[in-house]
Amino acid sequence: MDFTYDDEQKALQSAVREMANRLVPQETSGDVPVGPRPLDRDAWTAIAEMGLLGLPISEDAGGMGASPVEVSIAAAELGAARLELPYADAMAAAVMIARGEGGDDLLESIVDGSSVVLTALAEPGRAWDPEHPEATATKSDDGWTITGHKLGNNDLTEADAVVTTAQCPDEGCTCVFLVREPKASGASVSFESAEAIRLGDLDLLAEGLNVGIIALGGEALGAMGAALRSTVEYLKTRKQFGVPLAAFQTLTQRAADMYVSVELARSTVNFASMAITDHPGDSATASRLKLITGRTGRHVGQEAIQLHGGIGMTAEYSVGHHTTRLTQIEHTFGDSRYHLARLIAGVREHEMVDVLA
Repeated sequence: MDFTYDDEQKALQSAVREMANRLVPQETSGDVPVGPRPLDRDAWTAIAEMGLLGLPISEDAGGMGASPVEVSIAAAELGAARLELPYADAMAAAVMIARGEGGDDLLESIVDGSSVVLTALAEPGRAWDPEHPEATATKSDDGWTITGHKLGNNDLTEADAVVTTAQCPDEGCTCVFLVREPKASGASVSFESAEAIRLGDLDLLAEGLNVGIIALGGEALGAMGAALRSTVEYLKTRKQFGVPLAAFQTLTQRAADMYVSVELARSTVNFASMAITDHPGDSATASRLKLITGRTGRHVGQEAIQLHGGIGMTAEYSVGHHTTRLTQIEHTFGDSRYHLARLIAGVREHEMVDVLA
Protein backbone atom coordinates (compact mmCIF):
# COMPACT_ATOMS: atom_id res chain seq x y z
CA MET A 1 0.00 0.00 0.00
CA ASP A 2 1.13 3.54 -0.78
CA PHE A 3 0.26 5.83 2.14
CA THR A 4 1.45 8.97 0.31
CA TYR A 5 -1.25 11.60 -0.19
CA ASP A 6 -1.82 12.82 -3.75
CA ASP A 7 -2.00 16.50 -4.70
CA GLU A 8 -5.77 16.75 -4.19
CA GLN A 9 -5.55 15.15 -0.76
CA LYS A 10 -2.73 17.49 0.24
CA ALA A 11 -4.80 20.45 -0.92
CA LEU A 12 -7.76 19.21 1.15
CA GLN A 13 -5.51 18.78 4.18
CA SER A 14 -4.10 22.30 3.81
CA ALA A 15 -7.53 23.89 3.30
CA VAL A 16 -9.09 22.15 6.31
CA ARG A 17 -6.10 23.02 8.48
CA GLU A 18 -6.37 26.70 7.59
CA MET A 19 -10.10 26.75 8.27
CA ALA A 20 -9.80 24.79 11.52
CA ASN A 21 -7.08 27.08 12.87
CA ARG A 22 -9.45 30.03 12.44
CA LEU A 23 -12.09 28.22 14.48
CA VAL A 24 -9.87 27.02 17.35
CA PRO A 25 -11.78 27.34 20.67
CA GLN A 26 -10.35 29.85 23.11
CA GLU A 27 -10.42 28.39 26.63
CA THR A 28 -8.38 30.87 28.64
CA SER A 29 -9.74 30.71 32.17
CA GLY A 30 -12.50 29.43 34.39
CA ASP A 31 -14.31 26.10 34.35
CA VAL A 32 -14.28 24.06 31.16
CA PRO A 33 -17.64 22.59 30.08
CA VAL A 34 -17.97 18.81 30.42
CA GLY A 35 -20.31 16.32 28.80
CA PRO A 36 -22.03 16.60 25.41
CA ARG A 37 -21.84 20.19 24.18
CA PRO A 38 -24.45 22.04 22.13
CA LEU A 39 -23.63 22.17 18.44
CA ASP A 40 -21.41 25.07 17.37
CA ARG A 41 -23.50 26.26 14.43
CA ASP A 42 -20.84 28.63 13.09
CA ALA A 43 -18.22 25.89 12.93
CA TRP A 44 -20.77 23.45 11.48
CA THR A 45 -21.65 25.91 8.73
CA ALA A 46 -17.96 26.45 8.00
CA ILE A 47 -17.19 22.76 7.49
CA ALA A 48 -20.37 22.40 5.41
CA GLU A 49 -19.30 25.24 3.13
CA MET A 50 -15.97 23.48 2.61
CA GLY A 51 -17.83 20.31 1.58
CA LEU A 52 -16.67 18.15 4.49
CA LEU A 53 -20.19 16.99 5.36
CA GLY A 54 -20.60 15.57 1.86
CA LEU A 55 -17.24 13.78 1.53
CA PRO A 56 -18.51 10.17 1.75
CA ILE A 57 -21.71 10.86 -0.20
CA SER A 58 -21.80 10.18 -3.94
CA GLU A 59 -21.86 13.05 -6.39
CA ASP A 60 -25.23 11.85 -7.72
CA ALA A 61 -26.66 12.47 -4.25
CA GLY A 62 -25.12 15.92 -4.01
CA GLY A 63 -21.95 14.95 -2.16
CA MET A 64 -18.27 15.02 -3.02
CA GLY A 65 -17.93 11.34 -3.92
CA ALA A 66 -14.75 11.02 -1.83
CA SER A 67 -13.47 7.98 0.02
CA PRO A 68 -12.87 7.26 3.72
CA VAL A 69 -9.27 8.36 3.14
CA GLU A 70 -10.43 11.95 2.59
CA VAL A 71 -12.74 11.66 5.61
CA SER A 72 -9.77 10.70 7.80
CA ILE A 73 -7.66 13.56 6.42
CA ALA A 74 -10.33 16.13 7.22
CA ALA A 75 -11.04 14.64 10.65
CA ALA A 76 -7.35 14.71 11.57
CA GLU A 77 -7.16 18.46 11.04
CA LEU A 78 -10.35 19.00 13.04
CA GLY A 79 -8.89 16.93 15.87
CA ALA A 80 -5.60 18.80 15.85
CA ALA A 81 -7.45 22.12 16.16
CA ARG A 82 -9.69 20.80 19.01
CA LEU A 83 -12.92 21.42 17.12
CA GLU A 84 -15.33 19.26 19.12
CA LEU A 85 -17.94 18.73 16.45
CA PRO A 86 -20.05 15.58 15.94
CA TYR A 87 -18.28 15.03 12.63
CA ALA A 88 -17.75 11.28 12.97
CA ASP A 89 -21.32 10.81 14.17
CA ALA A 90 -22.68 12.80 11.24
CA MET A 91 -20.54 10.85 8.76
CA ALA A 92 -21.87 7.53 10.07
CA ALA A 93 -25.47 8.74 9.83
CA ALA A 94 -24.98 10.26 6.37
CA VAL A 95 -23.51 7.04 4.97
CA MET A 96 -26.40 4.97 6.30
CA ILE A 97 -28.92 7.37 4.78
CA ALA A 98 -27.08 7.64 1.44
CA ARG A 99 -26.75 3.87 1.07
CA GLY A 100 -30.09 3.01 2.68
CA GLU A 101 -33.59 2.54 1.35
CA GLY A 102 -35.08 5.88 2.41
CA GLY A 103 -34.43 9.40 3.58
CA ASP A 104 -32.82 10.53 0.31
CA ASP A 105 -34.64 13.86 0.56
CA LEU A 106 -32.44 14.72 3.56
CA LEU A 107 -29.11 14.31 1.80
CA GLU A 108 -28.98 17.75 0.20
CA SER A 109 -29.69 19.51 3.50
CA ILE A 110 -27.19 17.26 5.30
CA VAL A 111 -24.46 18.24 2.84
CA ASP A 112 -25.16 21.98 3.09
CA GLY A 113 -25.38 21.81 6.89
CA SER A 114 -28.95 23.03 7.20
CA SER A 115 -30.06 19.66 8.60
CA VAL A 116 -28.19 17.90 11.38
CA VAL A 117 -28.59 14.13 11.44
CA LEU A 118 -26.76 12.13 14.13
CA THR A 119 -26.83 8.59 15.49
CA ALA A 120 -28.57 7.30 18.62
CA LEU A 121 -27.38 3.71 18.83
CA ALA A 122 -26.62 3.12 22.52
CA GLU A 123 -29.15 2.38 25.24
CA PRO A 124 -29.19 3.41 28.93
CA GLY A 125 -27.91 0.88 31.43
CA ARG A 126 -26.40 -1.34 28.74
CA ALA A 127 -22.94 -1.79 27.27
CA TRP A 128 -22.43 -0.75 23.65
CA ASP A 129 -24.22 -3.30 21.46
CA PRO A 130 -26.15 -1.64 18.62
CA GLU A 131 -26.75 -4.97 16.91
CA HIS A 132 -28.92 -6.23 19.78
CA PRO A 133 -31.09 -3.32 20.93
CA GLU A 134 -34.00 -3.46 23.35
CA ALA A 135 -35.96 -0.87 21.36
CA THR A 136 -38.59 -2.44 19.13
CA ALA A 137 -40.06 -1.52 15.76
CA THR A 138 -43.52 -2.42 14.52
CA LYS A 139 -44.76 -2.36 10.96
CA SER A 140 -48.30 -1.39 9.98
CA ASP A 141 -50.11 -0.29 6.85
CA ASP A 142 -48.98 3.29 7.59
CA GLY A 143 -45.30 2.35 7.94
CA TRP A 144 -42.92 1.72 10.81
CA THR A 145 -43.03 2.96 14.40
CA ILE A 146 -40.35 2.66 17.10
CA THR A 147 -40.69 2.41 20.86
CA GLY A 148 -37.72 2.60 23.19
CA HIS A 149 -35.07 4.76 24.82
CA LYS A 150 -31.76 5.48 23.06
CA LEU A 151 -28.57 7.42 23.71
CA GLY A 152 -26.36 9.33 21.32
CA ASN A 153 -22.69 10.25 21.45
CA ASN A 154 -23.50 13.96 21.32
CA ASP A 155 -26.13 16.48 22.32
CA LEU A 156 -29.19 15.58 20.24
CA THR A 157 -31.37 18.57 21.07
CA GLU A 158 -30.51 20.29 17.80
CA ALA A 159 -30.66 17.16 15.67
CA ASP A 160 -33.29 17.27 12.95
CA ALA A 161 -33.28 13.48 12.72
CA VAL A 162 -31.46 10.50 14.20
CA VAL A 163 -30.40 7.15 12.82
CA THR A 164 -31.01 4.32 15.26
CA THR A 165 -31.53 0.56 15.51
CA ALA A 166 -34.44 -1.50 16.78
CA GLN A 167 -35.53 -5.11 16.93
CA CYS A 168 -38.12 -6.10 14.36
CA PRO A 169 -39.97 -9.06 15.96
CA ASP A 170 -42.06 -9.68 12.86
CA GLU A 171 -38.93 -10.08 10.74
CA GLY A 172 -36.75 -11.65 13.40
CA CYS A 173 -33.82 -9.26 12.90
CA THR A 174 -32.36 -5.89 13.83
CA CYS A 175 -32.94 -3.04 11.39
CA VAL A 176 -31.65 0.50 10.95
CA PHE A 177 -34.20 3.33 11.06
CA LEU A 178 -34.37 7.07 10.47
CA VAL A 179 -36.52 9.05 12.90
CA ARG A 180 -37.28 12.70 12.16
CA GLU A 181 -37.81 15.39 14.80
CA PRO A 182 -36.74 13.23 17.75
CA LYS A 183 -37.81 14.19 21.27
CA ALA A 184 -34.34 14.59 22.77
CA SER A 185 -33.03 15.78 26.10
CA GLY A 186 -29.28 16.19 25.94
CA ALA A 187 -27.82 12.98 24.54
CA SER A 188 -30.98 10.99 25.40
CA VAL A 189 -33.96 10.42 23.13
CA SER A 190 -37.23 8.59 23.82
CA PHE A 191 -39.45 7.01 21.19
CA GLU A 192 -43.12 6.36 21.90
CA SER A 193 -44.52 4.81 18.73
CA ALA A 194 -42.43 7.34 16.80
CA GLU A 195 -42.79 7.27 13.02
CA ALA A 196 -39.69 5.84 11.38
CA ILE A 197 -38.26 5.01 7.96
CA ARG A 198 -36.53 1.66 7.58
CA LEU A 199 -33.09 2.20 6.00
CA GLY A 200 -31.66 -1.30 5.98
CA ASP A 201 -30.21 -4.14 8.02
CA LEU A 202 -27.02 -4.82 9.95
CA ASP A 203 -24.85 -4.71 6.82
CA LEU A 204 -25.84 -1.07 6.40
CA LEU A 205 -25.12 -0.43 10.08
CA ALA A 206 -21.63 -1.86 9.68
CA GLU A 207 -20.85 0.31 6.66
CA GLY A 208 -21.99 3.46 8.42
CA LEU A 209 -20.16 2.71 11.66
CA ASN A 210 -16.98 1.84 9.77
CA VAL A 211 -16.88 5.30 8.17
CA GLY A 212 -17.67 6.86 11.55
CA ILE A 213 -14.79 4.93 13.14
CA ILE A 214 -12.46 6.07 10.35
CA ALA A 215 -13.41 9.67 11.17
CA LEU A 216 -12.85 9.04 14.88
CA GLY A 217 -9.46 7.51 14.11
CA GLY A 218 -8.50 10.54 12.04
CA GLU A 219 -9.60 12.92 14.78
CA ALA A 220 -7.65 10.94 17.38
CA LEU A 221 -4.57 11.01 15.15
CA GLY A 222 -4.81 14.78 14.83
CA ALA A 223 -5.17 15.21 18.59
CA MET A 224 -2.22 12.90 19.29
CA GLY A 225 -0.03 14.73 16.79
CA ALA A 226 -0.88 18.10 18.31
CA ALA A 227 -0.19 16.82 21.84
CA LEU A 228 3.16 15.42 20.72
CA ARG A 229 4.18 18.69 19.06
CA SER A 230 3.25 20.68 22.16
CA THR A 231 5.20 18.29 24.37
CA VAL A 232 8.36 18.38 22.25
CA GLU A 233 8.25 22.17 22.11
CA TYR A 234 7.79 22.34 25.88
CA LEU A 235 10.77 20.04 26.50
CA LYS A 236 12.93 22.24 24.28
CA THR A 237 12.00 25.52 25.92
CA ARG A 238 11.26 24.76 29.59
CA LYS A 239 14.41 24.88 31.70
CA GLN A 240 15.19 23.09 34.93
CA PHE A 241 18.49 23.35 36.77
CA GLY A 242 19.60 25.82 34.13
CA VAL A 243 19.18 23.47 31.14
CA PRO A 244 16.24 22.58 28.87
CA LEU A 245 14.20 19.55 29.90
CA ALA A 246 15.20 17.95 26.61
CA ALA A 247 18.70 17.58 28.03
CA PHE A 248 17.43 14.84 30.35
CA GLN A 249 17.68 11.55 28.49
CA THR A 250 14.78 9.83 30.23
CA LEU A 251 12.36 12.60 29.20
CA THR A 252 13.47 12.51 25.55
CA GLN A 253 13.09 8.73 25.56
CA ARG A 254 9.52 9.09 26.77
CA ALA A 255 8.87 11.66 24.05
CA ALA A 256 10.33 9.19 21.53
CA ASP A 257 7.89 6.54 22.76
CA MET A 258 5.08 9.04 22.19
CA TYR A 259 6.31 9.51 18.62
CA VAL A 260 6.25 5.75 18.06
CA SER A 261 2.63 5.60 19.27
CA VAL A 262 1.60 8.47 16.99
CA GLU A 263 3.21 6.85 13.96
CA LEU A 264 1.60 3.50 14.79
CA ALA A 265 -1.76 5.25 14.92
CA ARG A 266 -1.01 7.05 11.63
CA SER A 267 -0.19 3.81 9.83
CA THR A 268 -3.30 2.15 11.25
CA VAL A 269 -5.60 5.02 10.23
CA ASN A 270 -4.16 5.12 6.72
CA PHE A 271 -4.38 1.35 6.27
CA ALA A 272 -7.91 1.13 7.66
CA SER A 273 -9.24 4.00 5.54
CA MET A 274 -7.82 2.42 2.38
CA ALA A 275 -9.06 -1.06 3.32
CA ILE A 276 -12.59 0.16 4.09
CA THR A 277 -12.62 2.10 0.81
CA ASP A 278 -12.27 -1.27 -0.95
CA HIS A 279 -14.39 -3.25 1.52
CA PRO A 280 -16.99 -0.98 3.17
CA GLY A 281 -18.30 -3.73 5.45
CA ASP A 282 -14.92 -4.76 6.87
CA SER A 283 -15.76 -4.39 10.55
CA ALA A 284 -12.68 -6.34 11.68
CA THR A 285 -10.38 -3.66 10.26
CA ALA A 286 -12.48 -0.96 11.90
CA SER A 287 -12.17 -2.78 15.25
CA ARG A 288 -8.39 -2.99 14.85
CA LEU A 289 -8.29 0.74 14.19
CA LYS A 290 -10.45 1.50 17.23
CA LEU A 291 -8.38 -0.73 19.48
CA ILE A 292 -5.01 0.70 18.41
CA THR A 293 -6.07 4.36 18.47
CA GLY A 294 -7.65 3.79 21.89
CA ARG A 295 -4.41 2.42 23.32
CA THR A 296 -2.07 4.86 21.60
CA GLY A 297 -4.34 7.79 22.42
CA ARG A 298 -4.31 6.92 26.11
CA HIS A 299 -0.51 6.58 26.07
CA VAL A 300 0.12 9.84 24.22
CA GLY A 301 -2.39 11.84 26.25
CA GLN A 302 -1.17 10.63 29.62
CA GLU A 303 2.49 11.10 28.74
CA ALA A 304 1.84 14.58 27.35
CA ILE A 305 0.32 15.67 30.66
CA GLN A 306 3.01 13.94 32.69
CA LEU A 307 5.87 15.56 30.76
CA HIS A 308 4.27 18.99 31.04
CA GLY A 309 3.71 18.69 34.77
CA GLY A 310 1.04 20.81 36.43
CA ILE A 311 0.56 23.13 33.46
CA GLY A 312 -0.73 20.19 31.44
CA MET A 313 -3.83 20.06 33.65
CA THR A 314 -4.78 23.72 33.30
CA ALA A 315 -7.67 25.01 31.20
CA GLU A 316 -5.37 27.54 29.56
CA TYR A 317 -3.20 24.82 27.99
CA SER A 318 -4.25 22.60 25.09
CA VAL A 319 -2.73 19.28 26.21
CA GLY A 320 -5.41 18.52 28.79
CA HIS A 321 -8.13 19.27 26.24
CA HIS A 322 -6.56 16.91 23.70
CA THR A 323 -6.37 14.16 26.31
CA THR A 324 -9.99 14.70 27.29
CA ARG A 325 -11.06 14.41 23.68
CA LEU A 326 -8.93 11.29 23.16
CA THR A 327 -10.69 9.71 26.13
CA GLN A 328 -14.08 10.60 24.67
CA ILE A 329 -13.10 9.12 21.31
CA GLU A 330 -11.94 5.91 22.96
CA HIS A 331 -15.45 5.41 24.39
CA THR A 332 -17.35 6.32 21.21
CA PHE A 333 -18.80 3.60 18.95
CA GLY A 334 -17.58 0.97 21.43
CA ASP A 335 -14.52 1.15 23.67
CA SER A 336 -11.26 -0.79 23.30
CA ARG A 337 -12.52 -3.76 25.31
CA TYR A 338 -15.59 -4.10 23.10
CA HIS A 339 -13.53 -4.11 19.90
CA LEU A 340 -10.92 -6.44 21.38
CA ALA A 341 -13.70 -8.89 22.24
CA ARG A 342 -14.99 -8.69 18.65
CA LEU A 343 -11.54 -9.47 17.30
CA ILE A 344 -11.07 -12.35 19.72
CA ALA A 345 -14.44 -13.81 18.72
CA GLY A 346 -13.31 -13.86 15.09
CA VAL A 347 -9.96 -15.57 15.66
CA ARG A 348 -11.35 -19.00 14.81
CA GLU A 349 -12.34 -17.73 11.37
CA HIS A 350 -8.67 -17.45 10.40
CA GLU A 351 -6.54 -20.34 9.24
CA MET A 352 -3.84 -21.61 11.58
CA VAL A 353 -0.38 -20.62 10.42
CA ASP A 354 2.34 -23.22 10.95
CA VAL A 355 5.48 -21.14 11.40
CA LEU A 356 7.70 -24.25 11.36
CA ALA A 357 6.42 -25.61 8.04
